[in-house]
Amino acid sequence: MIKTILGIEGMACSMCEAHVNDAIRKNFVVKRVKSSRRKKTCVVVSEEPLDKDRVRAVLAELGYDLVSIS
Repeated sequence: MIKTILGIEGMACSMCEAHVNDAIRKNFVVKRVKSSRRKKTCVVVSEEPLDKDRVRAVLAELGYDLVSIS
């Protein structure tokens, strides 16, 4: 399993967290995803590495900015 931490700007409420979680689940094969507006992060557990450019595009469609990935 691969744990990826996404740094995301623009999440302001629990609905923002839910939108990010749903978008990640729809576009990637993941085991677990959890977003935090307070920490400005989204933690994703997957079997395959996430494509950084695709993650950036998916989040941009929702109006969020990917600022880091580790």
